[in-house]
Amino acid sequence: MGELQYPTIGREHHPGRKVNICCIRNTDSLGSECPKDSYRIVYVKEGFGVFSNGQSSQIITSPSVLCLNESDDVSLHNSSGLMLDIMFFDPICFERYIEFESLQAWKDALNEHDWFFFRPFFNRDDSYIGARTTNLYLGNRVSQLIALADEQFSGQKDHFWPCRGRSYFIELLLLVNSIYNEDSERETVYTGEMNDEIKGILNWLHTHYPEKITMEVVTKQFHTNKTTLNQKFKSVMGATVMEYVNNLRMQIVCSFLRKTYLTINEIMERAGYRDDAHFLRTFRKYAGCTPSEYRNQYATA
Repeated sequence: MGELQYPTIGREHHPGRKVNICCIRNTDSLGSECPKDSYRIVYVKEGFGVFSNGQSSQIITSPSVLCLNESDDVSLHNSSGLMLDIMFFDPICFERYIEFESLQAWKDALNEHDWFFFRPFFNRDDSYIGARTTNLYLGNRVSQLIALADEQFSGQKDHFWPCRGRSYFIELLLLVNSIYNEDSERETVYTGEMNDEIKGILNWLHTHYPEKITMEVVTKQFHTNKTTLNQKFKSVMGATVMEYVNNLRMQIVCSFLRKTYLTINEIMERAGYRDDAHFLRTFRKYAGCTPSEYRNQYATA
C-alpha cells in the first residue's frame, strides 16, 4: 500500500514543478487527507460496502467506479475486503495552455466539449450519486490507466513525465465517461435496443483500442461473421464496428493534441495507429486538417 503524495513534485526532470495529480493503489481508504477541493476517480477492485454521498447511499460491489468532486461528502462503511485504486487530481490540470484563478473560474469557462469529460463528476440525481458498477473488462483498464499514470508521476523517468502522466489522466476521463453512459443514456441515444452482446463488444473495444483491431480479430473474438456483426452493431450504435473504433480513437487523438505536448507520433501509437499515412488520412477526414494544424488552433486560441 502506497502513501499519498499530493501534489506530485518534480525532481530531476522539471525540479520543483507541481502537478496536482497523484495516484495511490491497493488502499482501503478514500484518502480523506487529500485537499478538500481535489477530485477523485476511485476504482473499487475488490470487496463491497455502502457508499454514502451526503444524505444518499447505495451498496457498491467490485468492480465499481466512483467519480467524486470537491463538494461531495462521501464515505464507505459497512465494508468488507475493500481494495481501491485512486487518482486524485485538480481538474484544472485538464488544461494545457490556460491558467485559472480558481476552480469556479475554470468551471465557468468550460466549453460544451470539455464539459463532456466531467459529467460523471458534475451530474448528481436520485439514480446517480457518483458511483457506477462496471465489469472486469473496463474495470481492469481503469486500474491499468491509474497504474500507468502512477508510474509516470512517481518514476519521472524523462522530460515528458508531466505530459505523459496527464495523457493517462485524460484517457481515464474518457473511459469513466463510457462507464457513466452505460446505464444512463445508451437506450435513448442510439437507434436500437442495447443488449448484452453489444455491451460486450463495446467493453472489448474500449479496452483494446490501443491494439491492432481488424474485423477478423473482432469476429473471431465474438464467434460471429462480419456481416452479421456489423448489422447488429450498426442497428444499435448507428455505425459499423470499425467506424466506431475510428471515432473512439479520434476522440483520444484530438484530446491529446489539445491538452498535451506529446509528439504526434506518440499520440498516434497510443490511439492504436501504426501506419503514418493511414493515420493522417483518417485524421484529415475526421477533423478537416492535419494534426499539427489542429494542435496549433488550440495553441493560439
